[in-house]
Amino acid sequence: MDSSMKISFNRCIRDGDLIIVYERHDTMKAVKVCENSVLQNRFCVFKHSDWIGKPFGSIIFSNRGGFIYLLALTPEFWTLVLSHMTQILYIADISFVIMYLEVVPGCLVLESGTGSGSSGTCVYL
Repeated sequence: MDSSMKISFNRCIRDGDLIIVYERHDTMKAVKVCENSVLQNRFCVFKHSDWIGKPFGSIIFSNRGGFIYLLALTPEFWTLVLSHMTQILYIADISFVIMYLEVVPGCLVLESGTGSGSSGTCVYL
């Protein structure tokens, strides 16, 4: 894997990154950063171009007093922001399954199905 593509909380947000936008405790969404795009929510319109170059964890304020946090994508956040049209496993369940199957680094794991891929994401990372 290219080391520039690894999750690093020290690197800055770039065009094309998939990030988590944290609006409030019950509202988070995955957003692909595109320089000419905008995110519109109840607070304001946020330009993606303003996000590029900012470090993960940055808080972005709107001109109307609202704000959002720009967070790095992690397996936990991915599980939380997925639309739950299928039954997904949450972190506690995934941890139990991995422990029960005695999956350790170096094991080959094959996951199949038509779900969200939430558990496979946790095993991969």
